[in-house]
Amino acid sequence: MKPVLKMAIAAVIGATGASAVSAQDAELGKEQFEQRCAVCHGIEGTGDGAVGELFAQKPKNLQLLAKDNGGVFPFIETYQAIDGRRDIAAHGNTEMPIWGDYLMVEAIEDRSINPKDARMIVEGRILSLVYYIQSIQNQ
Repeated sequence: MKPVLKMAIAAVIGATGASAVSAQDAELGKEQFEQRCAVCHGIEGTGDGAVGELFAQKPKNLQLLAKDNGGVFPFIETYQAIDGRRDIAAHGNTEMPIWGDYLMVEAIEDRSINPKDARMIVEGRILSLVYYIQSIQNQ
């Protein structure tokens, strides 16, 4: 992850507080989650998606990320896992798609989006996903 992006994410967390997820951001993330993640992680994020059973290792229960991290939601690590810049040991050869790449291709192919704005759009979509995953934590 670029240092500037990492600092921006840290600034957002610091400014809003880790638990202050806006309903709008989480709702946008929920839509992205249902379209892209639920097939493996399940509609509730518990790792019980229909395709997930085909993998060598079951997809992670995303509701337990904070609990498994000492009660603190791993915001930056979750962002990096979705973006594809963080290796996920449980995935072995990374069966999880690199959503940052897929989202960038979609943004660039959308003629209504200025290619110069594509990176910011992708970062916003990933942030919304992270906010949604943060909102479903079961501690």
